[in-house]
Amino acid sequence: MRSKRRAVIKEMAVLLSAVCSTVALFGDVASTGNLSMALNGAGIPQLIALAALVCVYRRIWIRGDLRSGADRRERTGACVIALLFACAMIIGKAQEADAYLKFPLFAVLLLLGYLPLFYAVTVLLVRKLADTAGSQGGGKAPSGLTRWLFEDHVIFGVMLVVFLCRLPYLTAFYPCSMSWDGGAQICDFYSLYDSGAFYDHHPPLVSFLYGAVALYSREWGIPNAGMFVIPLLQTCLSAFAAAQVCVLFREFRTPYWIRWAGLAYYGLFTVWCIFDVTYIKDSIYWQFSLLYAVEMVWCIARQEAFFAGRRHLLRMVVYGVLMTQTRNNGIFVLLFTVPVLAVMIPGKKRGWYLGSAAAMLASVFLLNNAVYPALGVVKLEVKEDTYCILFQQTAKYGQDHPADVTQEERDFLDRMFDYDELVKVYNPQLADWVKNCLRICEATSADGTNAEFARIRNEYFKVWFAQFMRHPLSYVNTFLECSYGYYYPEARPYKEGTGFYEMDRNMFTEGMHPARQIEAFAPLRFLLEQVSKFEYLPGIGLLYRCGFYTWCVVFAVGYLLIRKRYRETAAALPAVVNILVCLISPVNTCIRYAMPVMCLIPLLFAVIYNERIRSNGQQ
Repeated sequence: MRSKRRAVIKEMAVLLSAVCSTVALFGDVASTGNLSMALNGAGIPQLIALAALVCVYRRIWIRGDLRSGADRRERTGACVIALLFACAMIIGKAQEADAYLKFPLFAVLLLLGYLPLFYAVTVLLVRKLADTAGSQGGGKAPSGLTRWLFEDHVIFGVMLVVFLCRLPYLTAFYPCSMSWDGGAQICDFYSLYDSGAFYDHHPPLVSFLYGAVALYSREWGIPNAGMFVIPLLQTCLSAFAAAQVCVLFREFRTPYWIRWAGLAYYGLFTVWCIFDVTYIKDSIYWQFSLLYAVEMVWCIARQEAFFAGRRHLLRMVVYGVLMTQTRNNGIFVLLFTVPVLAVMIPGKKRGWYLGSAAAMLASVFLLNNAVYPALGVVKLEVKEDTYCILFQQTAKYGQDHPADVTQEERDFLDRMFDYDELVKVYNPQLADWVKNCLRICEATSADGTNAEFARIRNEYFKVWFAQFMRHPLSYVNTFLECSYGYYYPEARPYKEGTGFYEMDRNMFTEGMHPARQIEAFAPLRFLLEQVSKFEYLPGIGLLYRCGFYTWCVVFAVGYLLIRKRYRETAAALPAVVNILVCLISPVNTCIRYAMPVMCLIPLLFAVIYNERIRSNGQQ
């Protein structure tokens, strides 16, 4: 009798879990404030999903199919990953929920639905990866093309394929596509040429590169051909970075299907294609981030090869320096990864690494504080973009708790901002609206260095902290509103979306440069822009979601920890650092900010499948 009762309870639990998971998958929180309607249970897809989930959950919790062979560590790890994913989804849904919906109650249903669903998916993926990564090999021999491309001529072959994939974009957008930041950096160089100085709001190295190409192509009478140099350079750099990943695939003997998938990802994915032909610092930064991470993986997994001849060590130094010079936040990757690698490297090799790391950091310091100033670059005392998330929290606090803003605080904030406008224009997706309310900023600085902001910065921190202590939840909610798109995979890219498919930017419309795209290629440009609409297709669409890649990183780290491969988890550190930077960035769900994370996913697959080599005793 007791066993029969237990069996009935299990069946009921399976049914309720499947119902909750179906609600979690199909629930509509955005378009209705009615709780029962938000369940969104009617429909054939919901019925099919419910039936499928009942079958899956019965296999897990009644027949024990997925649990058999899984140790406590694997089950615990899967539970933690499932909980993290469930929390990410609930936070994301909360941002979209109708204001009248009783979301806390609905969140309970989401939690009860997401937990078993993500647990099942995680266990299944961990088991599948463990089986394939730990297999003894013996698969069929590769075809002639596969061997030529991924074994015999990796660098040349991969670079050729990537370049051929870029040809339609290089042709259609000839000479280039232009972003606002790219145009601003060119204007910086023009300012240097005219007045002898510009400010380091953007990375000076990229400003020198973009600006010199634009200026001299105009002066030499080759505007289009000259401007085309940058897309060509960025394309070659992307092709080289992809080739280095494939070299690592060869070293780790990664399955060929993963190599083909990685090549297709780097070659055909429209985000890489359009940014390669666009003037913007992100179009160079992601490649150097990837190349630096590749050398990190060599250091972690192949130390003998990494230190042999010092070739890889020198590459790491060069890539590390260039990574910091193409985006300002590149320095954070170095500051987090250098100490970790130093701890992991044993014996005399540690001395070589520490010396190289010191040279790398010294080079960055000298470039920023000696070389650039000598060339006419004025160093800002404060870069206001660094504090955008704090400005957002100040603005939202004024909306949430206007009566709790003291007169003293208001007087100070109104001296720093146009405070009434600040509170009114708060936009969680884009910090530019609150940043534009600054009265004391780079644009109004007397000497251009933003020294006025530097003088009041500590006073602002005191006001910020005092308001935080009174209503910490307001700050927490603002942070979630401004960052959730980087871990919620259903949030679409904001602002420029999946890339810049135009050249109509200020430096061209105002006649600063004579370069123009070829009118006859307009239909091809339109066609390539439509290809980017693949983001609406099932499955493929996830590749265009910033939050999806955070999930990939979390799963990769979780898998390596579950398999007790602690050392290799350090390979995910550049991705983790870039995710953290995105969370406090001025734009929520900006795909170009997420590119340094997106490009690292195939590399993490290489790390995971390195287990195959070790299982054969060949590492």
